[in-house]
Order: sequence, then structure tokens, then C-alpha cells
Amino acid sequence: MSSSGVPLLADGQWHGKLKGPVICSESSEYTKGIYPLFLLQFMSISLVYVTLRVLLRSLRQPQFVCSVLAGVLVSNFVMGRTNIYLKNAFPDEELLLVRTTGDLGLTYLLFLLAVKTDMTVIQRSMRNASIIGSSTILMTFAVLSLLTHTLSLPGIRKGFFQYIFAGIVSLTRFPNIVYAFNELNIMTSDLGQLAMSCSILSEVFIWVWLFIGIYLRHRPQFLWSVLAALGAILGIFFIVRPLIMLIIQRTPESKSVREVYITSIFIGSLIVGGLTDMFGAMHFGVLLFGLVIPNGPPLGSTLSEKIEAVCTEVLMPMFYVAIGYNMDLSLMEFKISREIFLLTFVSALTRVVGALSAALFCKVRLRHCVLLGLMLNIRGPYDIHLLNRWLVKKDIDKQTFTTLILSDIALTAIVTPLIDRFYNPHTRLIASSRKWTRSMQTAPRNVELRVLCCVHNEDNVPGIISLLEASNPTVESPICAYVVHLNELVGRTIPIMIPYKKQMTRVRSKRSSHRIMCAFENYSHNSNHLVKVKPYTVIAAYKNMHEYICRLAQEELIPLIVIPFHGSQDTSNVAEPVAFRNLSENIQIYAPCTIATLVDKGTHRCTSKAQLIASKVGVIFIGGTDDREALALAIQMVGGPNVGVVVLRFVFPKVDQDIEEKVDEKLDDELINEYRAKLDATEGCMYHEVAVEDSEQAMSHIRALKDEFDLIMVGQTRRAGSLFSEKTMLNWSENPELGVIGDFLASSDFCRDMTSVLVTKHHGDTSSSLHNTANEQEREYLLRRTVC
Repeated sequence: MSSSGVPLLADGQWHGKLKGPVICSESSEYTKGIYPLFLLQFMSISLVYVTLRVLLRSLRQPQFVCSVLAGVLVSNFVMGRTNIYLKNAFPDEELLLVRTTGDLGLTYLLFLLAVKTDMTVIQRSMRNASIIGSSTILMTFAVLSLLTHTLSLPGIRKGFFQYIFAGIVSLTRFPNIVYAFNELNIMTSDLGQLAMSCSILSEVFIWVWLFIGIYLRHRPQFLWSVLAALGAILGIFFIVRPLIMLIIQRTPESKSVREVYITSIFIGSLIVGGLTDMFGAMHFGVLLFGLVIPNGPPLGSTLSEKIEAVCTEVLMPMFYVAIGYNMDLSLMEFKISREIFLLTFVSALTRVVGALSAALFCKVRLRHCVLLGLMLNIRGPYDIHLLNRWLVKKDIDKQTFTTLILSDIALTAIVTPLIDRFYNPHTRLIASSRKWTRSMQTAPRNVELRVLCCVHNEDNVPGIISLLEASNPTVESPICAYVVHLNELVGRTIPIMIPYKKQMTRVRSKRSSHRIMCAFENYSHNSNHLVKVKPYTVIAAYKNMHEYICRLAQEELIPLIVIPFHGSQDTSNVAEPVAFRNLSENIQIYAPCTIATLVDKGTHRCTSKAQLIASKVGVIFIGGTDDREALALAIQMVGGPNVGVVVLRFVFPKVDQDIEEKVDEKLDDELINEYRAKLDATEGCMYHEVAVEDSEQAMSHIRALKDEFDLIMVGQTRRAGSLFSEKTMLNWSENPELGVIGDFLASSDFCRDMTSVLVTKHHGDTSSSLHNTANEQEREYLLRRTVC
């Protein structure tokens, strides 16, 4: 009870009375209890949503379905008794607070998605997307227009609105697609990006329908609306965008964007949205405002980090509560509901047929055509927001509104699990790896050697350049380095991989990507162009980044991928090394070629053209496909200036071998003979055989190599039948992905930051990491190949 005698909470809402500071007064008596009710609703929907997510997880239901169901349950059942009691107290004020909070969340969500959007990705697939999107939209619009006239739908206003209804329901909104694809983890897939490009076309149709509706229903205001829209576009592109670019230019690379700029942008987006709302299109201004902000760091990523959690976890739940308030399940009638569900089913089927026919014309696989049609049927928050707007304007009644919401939920609940079940973007990589693979052993000699170099940050550059230089580029055997700068997906919606030179006009010269690529370009120039550099930039989540890397290796017939070891990264952010380790594991699973993990200890540094890169390279060879990949790379290095290669082969006592092990040993001998044949004409390169009895003696000899080499190369694993007891020794390895020997060589006890390590991994069946043998076709090729 306050000092004035006014209760802080509405009677009967909660038992008991709060004690503490006065938060209500007699002058605002109608507001008492609104804030506690708001908090109760927020807590209720959060609890219901989490419960539904747990219960529906096995059915693969998306976040949208769980959120809408939570809003319906909270508004109609959980809070139903409270709403009845408050019916004569302050329903309008309380509902206004919920709606305002939800609409604010939806507005900022659109702004966030616009900031994250990279239009360069959309432009790449715009030709096919235009054909497929137009076919789907027009076909669905024609069928729905016919149905709305044929069916008796008293809840939908007659006249021109029926065409608007058919046109809008025919569209697939871009924000909804992005939400669903991010949850399904298919944003990086070719089909996913094609579907997102198709949905962009729907956004264009939205604004076209908006102005057509203004012209036909409010003709006196049409000219004003067009002028206001043009003014908004010109103001955003010629006033707002230069100010945004100025903010970016004044932000140092290692510094965060000032808070005053962030706050000003958030407020500015609402101001622009309010101005464009004068002609009925608030989201039009918000969308344009977000699109002119460059995605990614420094500004785009900062905006995302600041607002994303608050928007999705605090504001958006109240949007679904407001939707639930406007639904009335008791009004549903069988006849009307049946016709609306039929309308939804026919529109979904028409989208599939439209996408199928157009996608087949664009030479998309039949299976993917059907999946694309299913993807274009995904519904989301912006669809139900538009339905809610029609309800407020009385274009549809509450019964139709309720049935349309439920039909959208049902459609998404059916379509999303089907996409998740039948579309696997990794299938293409796995199938391609089985049909076509390359390795250092099978790579032809005296031709261009293609190497894909993954660069995480600037610290990786000197070590990779030193490795390329040690690989002996010559006129007969030049090196083509595909340098891929790996950037985490932050502050954008669509992952992308493009040639870096196409991005140079949008990247400031002091950014890390530019410095990395300049370092490789300078090295290419200093090598007399014996090393050709093809720079790429990939921006994706770490969990999807391997898809781009493996596809590039597959398409360019690359036999070797070099990735930096995660332990050499900056560990100030604990999550980043873990994510990078998962990336490395995914590359090893799906790569169609050899993977080399470089543990760079910082000893190889190129500070000028005159500096010589003198390398003493050691190769530890026990046997097996992984060790042969290290030896094959060493053969490539033999003959290089200022590079000395020493191969140490550990020979174990003979034991009973099966046929597979005998063939594997013969391949070892053939490659050793090829290396020894090149030693006769090369100085500074040696070959030693060391007889050992067991793995303990082998590790003792390896320990004696301490500080003898600048770089040591070794395979990740040995064949399972060897006497080197690797399986049991992995238990005490700190980094098992490097293998037993690689982990020991990379440890500070061995190298003391003086020796870099390169661990090679042959492609193949990763289900048995200790039994990596070449496939039959490759074995046959290796056994036929003559010694160079």
C-alpha cells in the first residue's frame, strides 16, 4: 500500500502487497498493475516457449512455430483468468504496452536483418532467382485470386483487397527465410542461397503492391506518397550513408565503435521509419536505413551484438503475446476454417509447382526443385504481422485472422522438418570425395602445384609464405596459391566466398584482409611470379566454413590444403580456438584432397626481398598414407635453393602381414625410392634408416632431433597393423588431431618455439582414423607409376 492508500498492484492479481518504493500514484491510477502484469506475461511466455522447444525438438519444429504457440497459450490460457479480471480495469493500456513492445522488436529485427544483408550475394544468383521467384509468385497469385473469388470467405473484405490478399499471401518474405535457414544450418548451401535470392524478389513485390494499393484506395495521397518515398530514398543514400561511412573511417581498426554513434544509429532508424510511416510504410524506411550500413565489422557487427539479444529474447516474445491476444479460438467454424486451410494448402502446392517448373528450366536437379518449393513455403513473424495489420484495419475479421495464423503454423510445422530431413548440403561434398580425390602422391610432377592456403589472421602469413617458398617453385613446376582469408560471420545474414579483388573497393586499405593479401601479392612479385596468388575472402560461421573451402578445392582440382593450427591463434577469446578446431576437423572429414596442419612457431619471417629463407626440413617416416603425403611434399621440396631435406625412416622388425599391409609397404618403398633417386643430383638432402624395436625406441630417436630442423613434417597417423602403438599413445596427447608424433613435436618440451611442424592427413574414410589407406584406384595408380 502506498502512502496515499493506492495499492501498487491490481487487487486479485497477486496475493499480498508489495513493500518498497512507490511506483504508482493517484494521478496515474489506471496504470497500477500494468508493469507487474507485463513482467508476468514475459516470464510466462519465456517458460512456455522453452518448454515447447524441449517437447517439440524431436519433431524438428522451428523457433517460429514454438514462439507463436507460446504466445497463443500465454494469451488465451495461462493469462486468461487475469485478462478476464482486468477487463474493466485497463485492458487497452496493458495491451498497448504489449503491442508497442512487440512492434518495436519487429522493427529492430528488420533493421538488424537489413544491416546483415550483403547484396553482392543476391546479385550473383539473381538471374535464376528472378526466373524462379517470378514464376512462383505469379502462378500462386493467379491461383489464389481465382480461389478467393470462388470460395465463400465472408471474413475477407470484398473488392480490390481480395487481389491484395492474394498477392501478399503469394510472397515469401526474406526475413522469414533467413530465420529458418539459420536454424536449419543451410544458409551456406547453394540451394539455400538461391531460395534467399528468390525471397528478395518478394520484398520488391511488397513495395509495388503497397503503392498500387495507395493509388487505388487513396488516390489523392498517391503523389505525396511517391514524393515522400523518393525523398526518403535520396535522404538515406545521400545524407545517411555518407555519415555512416564517416563513422567507419573515424573508427580505428582495433577499437570499438563509440557508443554515441551506436545510439544515434538506433534512434535514427526509428526516425526514418516514422517519416516513411507517413505514407503507410514504416518498415520501408527501416529496411533502406539498414541496407546502407556496411555489414560485418566494425559497424555492422557492433550493431548486431548490441541489439540482437535484446530484440530476439526480450522484445519479440511480447510480439507473439500480442498476436495471441488478437486470436479467438472459440470463433472458429468448420466451414470457414476448412476453406481457409484449403486456400493455404493450394497456395503451398502451387509454390512447389511454380518453383519446380522454373527451376527445371534453370537446370536445377529435380530433387532440389521440390526442396526449393518447400523452402519458399516457410512462414514467419512478418507474415503474421501483416495479418495482424489487416485485422486492425478490419480488412479481415478475427475468425479469419485466427484461422490464417493456425494455417501458417501448420504449414511451417510440416515443411520445416521435411527440409531438415531430406536436404543435406554435405551430401554433395561426400559424394564428390568418393568420385574424385587428389593427393600429393598422385599429383603429377613438373606441372603447376595448386595449394589452398587458409589464413585466419596476420600471424599465419609468414609461416605459410615460408612453406610455399620451401616447396621449390620453378618454371617447370610453379605454384598457384589459393589464399583464403577466413572471417567469422558476424553482423551479416548471408555467408559468402568471393575473389578478394572484387571486394577491394568496399574494404579500407588498413583492414587486415587487405594487409594479408598485400603480403601474398608482394611475395608473388618477389618470387618472379613463380608463385601465383589467387586471393579469396570467405565470411561464414565456423560450423559452415568448411563447405566453401572443400568446394573450392574440389572445383579447382587442388591436391593440398594448408590450415593453421588452432593452438597458434590468439587465445584471448576462448570460444574462438574451439570453433577453429571444429573447422579443422570438418575440413579433414569432407576435404577431397590432402590436408596439412601447420603449427607455426614464428621462426620463418620474411621482412624484405633480400632476406633468404634458409630451411632445414626433416621428415619422419614410419609408413602409411599420411606419412607418404609428408614424403611426397618433401620430394617437391628437393632441389629448392637454401632448402635441405632429411628423411628419417624408422624400420621396425618384420611381423606377419596381411595382403593390405604388404601392398601398403610396397607403396612406401616405391615413394622412398623416388626420393632417393633425386638425392644423386641434389646437395644438402639426405636419407637415413633407423632400426627400432618398438615405439619407445622410435620416440627416443625423435626426441634426439630436438632443435635440429626449422620444419618437421610427419603424417597424422600410421597403419593400424604397425608396431608403433599409436592407439594407446593417443590417450595422453594434448592435441590428438595432430597425431601422437605431431603432438609431441608441437609441444614446448620439444621445440621451445624454435621448430615448426607440418602434419599431413590423407583424404579417405575418417571413421577409422588409425587406418587411413588409399582407395583401390589410387593404389593401382601409385603402383604403376615409375620412379622419377
